[in-house]
Amino acid sequence: MDSREKLEKQRLKAEKQRQEDIALTKVLYWIVGAVVLEFLLLMTQKYYINFTVDDFGINTAVAIATALKVLTFAGIIAGAAVLALAYTRRKKGKQGVFLWAVGVFLVMLGIYSAVVWQFNATGVELLIFANVVFAVLAFIYYIYQTEFFAVAVTCAAGVLGIYIRFASSGGVRTYAAIGLMVVVLVAVAAVSAAAQRGEGALTLKGKKIELLPKTANYILIYVSCALMALVLIASLLIGPGVGEMVYYAVPTAWVLIMAVYYTVKLM
Repeated sequence: MDSREKLEKQRLKAEKQRQEDIALTKVLYWIVGAVVLEFLLLMTQKYYINFTVDDFGINTAVAIATALKVLTFAGIIAGAAVLALAYTRRKKGKQGVFLWAVGVFLVMLGIYSAVVWQFNATGVELLIFANVVFAVLAFIYYIYQTEFFAVAVTCAAGVLGIYIRFASSGGVRTYAAIGLMVVVLVAVAAVSAAAQRGEGALTLKGKKIELLPKTANYILIYVSCALMALVLIASLLIGPGVGEMVYYAVPTAWVLIMAVYYTVKLM
């Protein structure tokens, strides 16, 4: 091996290490953001939903109610402004993970505030559960292969749909929420099919976007979509007749099996 090949090998190794460091930084930002949001949700549940009937409890609940309305708009607007700044810097060749992390956090804070403001106790309970799911998805996205992320998204849709089915009292909103989860499953299947036709890439406005590796196992993605759709449909038709945990067991077991499979592929 001559000196030129050694230098190229060292360059590739350094670039790989740099990409891994960036991915690790992004994962840490997601974890910190998720922990902060989870803490705020738990405090909201304690002091806004389950407030004590005394001066301190009532005043605190009223203050939180006002803050939710302000944060809904302020968070989304400020987050969008920070993301725009991060995008502008990126176009100039200045990479910065921190600005992107702050922008996403502020937008999420605004969205979470809007959900709690509109749905109160139901919104808080759903977000406490969903926030953990989103954090796990972010971890998978940055650490594992994109095809495993696609599988994980289907399982997340299944778990969230099941939670909504049994945590809510039914009605139009419940069916609409589960319908949204089914739309997510269809979207994952459709995008995967388009990527499969393009050998892992999508072509948008003449630009080729590498989405999945050429060696991706598309069958597992399609099976995941079909399996989660069946679980959601069964939860609507059968209900709690077979036990609520049986429904949760399916996506949980499937994502764990897939985690083992894709971990082995990383080695």
